[in-house]
Amino acid sequence: MSAEQKIRAAVQALLDEHSDGWNLGQFVIAMGLERIDSDGRLESTPWLWSPPDQPDWMTGGLLDEAMDMRSLNRH
Repeated sequence: MSAEQKIRAAVQALLDEHSDGWNLGQFVIAMGLERIDSDGRLESTPWLWSPPDQPDWMTGGLLDEAMDMRSLNRH
């Protein structure tokens, strides 16, 4: 199973448990990553991933909508 298939299955399982019959379509994963560098300091960076075959305009649209939802405080 590919990484995309594993992610899709995990998100769908979450939807199956917590939504009202929704199925996963397109998606974007945005998160903050952390690691300890060689000097022992905490290093952090934002990280973004979407399926390789998903068009950029769709990924951008999902991110735009997420920001709109955030500003309206609805999820």
